[in-house]
Amino acid sequence: MQTSVLTKMFGERDLRDACSVAAEVGFDAVELMGRDPHFGVETDDEQARELRAHLDELGLDVSCVASYTGGYVDMDETECAEQLDRLERFCELADLVDCDMIRHGPRGPPEHRATDTDYDRAVEWMRRAADLADEYDKELLVEIHSVTIIESASTAREFFERVDRDNVGAIHDAGNMYISRADFGRDSVAELGDWLRHVHVKDELRVADEALGTFEMETPAGTELFQPRLLGEGAADHGPLFAALAERDYDGYVVAECHLPPHDALTDRSIAECELAAMERLATEPTNA
Repeated sequence: MQTSVLTKMFGERDLRDACSVAAEVGFDAVELMGRDPHFGVETDDEQARELRAHLDELGLDVSCVASYTGGYVDMDETECAEQLDRLERFCELADLVDCDMIRHGPRGPPEHRATDTDYDRAVEWMRRAADLADEYDKELLVEIHSVTIIESASTAREFFERVDRDNVGAIHDAGNMYISRADFGRDSVAELGDWLRHVHVKDELRVADEALGTFEMETPAGTELFQPRLLGEGAADHGPLFAALAERDYDGYVVAECHLPPHDALTDRSIAECELAAMERLATEPTNA
């Protein structure tokens, strides 16, 4: 297992500073937030080369570029084509920072509202995106995410089998799957099989009342309220996930993505330190549950 952190966790910092903090905390890599103020599509070649040089000085790899591109289900043909143009630019930028993986997905409505037409459209455009990415030797990662057409491991597997491209795979995200009331433990890893290429970790908790960082999400049970928590302090038990990863000798990246807002008692650096410590603890002593 290699550790990484999504630079969105340091969203109030400029990207160079965010990367410096990630290195100081002890992460192996960074996943670049592919929008302002970090690594948006408007980033020019020289900025990307300077970033790579900075990362080399820090001893950091780039685990993935989180491009925020795609969303085909909700777009017309012109908008979909524009998304492919944006993806191509991210492929160029990923080359400049020596990264092979780009986050890219169809989005759309949640599984319980998605139609066959939604999935057909998503498959068609993901094939086009995959073929484009293949020209740059890039792999596209679809995050299993709440309130999209891919909320569960089983749906993800069916989707990838239909897309039928070797350079498309899944980002497992137990926090998102907890929100969607989908299985996020050992069985989910087995279900994904070789389609599992990348892992995000964050903890969440269903709550009744608003508190720090709470947000509403549509789930199969209706609109529910959630609060981001430090890893190990919410209800998304990551122990079975880490045990399953250990059993399959997973040697890819596990990425910290905590959404808990920094506050006076807990800075963004402190949050990152807590997440890394929890990840290392889970990797060292995975549960057998």
